[in-house]
Amino acid sequence: MIQQFGGIFFMGNDNLLNPGSLEFLVDTLEGSLLEIDPYPTIIEKAALLAWRIITGHIFVDGNKRTGMESCRLLLEINGYNMSINQDIVTIALRIAKNEIEFSVFVEWLADRTYSRGD
Repeated sequence: MIQQFGGIFFMGNDNLLNPGSLEFLVDTLEGSLLEIDPYPTIIEKAALLAWRIITGHIFVDGNKRTGMESCRLLLEINGYNMSINQDIVTIALRIAKNEIEFSVFVEWLADRTYSRGD
């Protein structure tokens, strides 16, 4: 994302502010707690991915762009498309500024996501 849109980039793990945060996020997406998945739908998982990257400042730069692109890509890999327009910038900024709750973001994402089979 930084190569495409600009920003600060470091080679290797130097681009991560806290490598443990990214590992924890991946573990959260893949695992369950006491056999109960707190994010059972692909929409919730994709939303969590974007949310945690943006709010957790996992990378030195490009967290909003990377968070939203990671969300879109996770959906695509799982057979869904995310409708993208200027709203994506607005929602990423609102997440970063803590102006929106996670549940509202999940609803926003669900309204803009559709199965490629539909």
